[in-house]
Amino acid sequence: MQKFVLIEDQGGKEIYIDLISSQAGHYLSRRPHIASLLRELLNQKKLSGARVVLEQDMGRGIGTTDIVTTSDKDSIYYAKPVKSEIYIRFVKNRGPQPSNTLTVIAELDDDGNYEISNAWIGPKCPAFPGEEQESADSKAYWQSHALAHDTHVVQSRSITKDCPYDW
Repeated sequence: MQKFVLIEDQGGKEIYIDLISSQAGHYLSRRPHIASLLRELLNQKKLSGARVVLEQDMGRGIGTTDIVTTSDKDSIYYAKPVKSEIYIRFVKNRGPQPSNTLTVIAELDDDGNYEISNAWIGPKCPAFPGEEQESADSKAYWQSHALAHDTHVVQSRSITKDCPYDW
């Protein structure tokens, strides 16, 4: 683990990102300016509970979100991102959209610190169908939303127009 401490709270507890193996670390490597946005948000919040999901309008444009709403007119395909076994829904004819929103998922570790397991620019959304954190809302949400084309490197042999989910 490569621990990157974002902030230390008044009680001496750390809020950090595992730069090597977490989704947040991967996202941060592609968008390093997220670190300062995370600090700004986390300095305003007091985290409590085993798992915390924060969605915050930052009051200004902070970048683009890969998550877009889809319709019947969109060209949809499914693929597995590199180093993933989960199929994700993509839309070909759409690009990333401007966003003011930052979403953060933090989980309490064994030492009482919080690890940012995931963070992204864009709205809070349920996990993809098939992921460990999948919820009852996942399939319904991802039937009408997708990630913009070319925002993630995918396994070329996994690309399909057939939906792999059991809607």
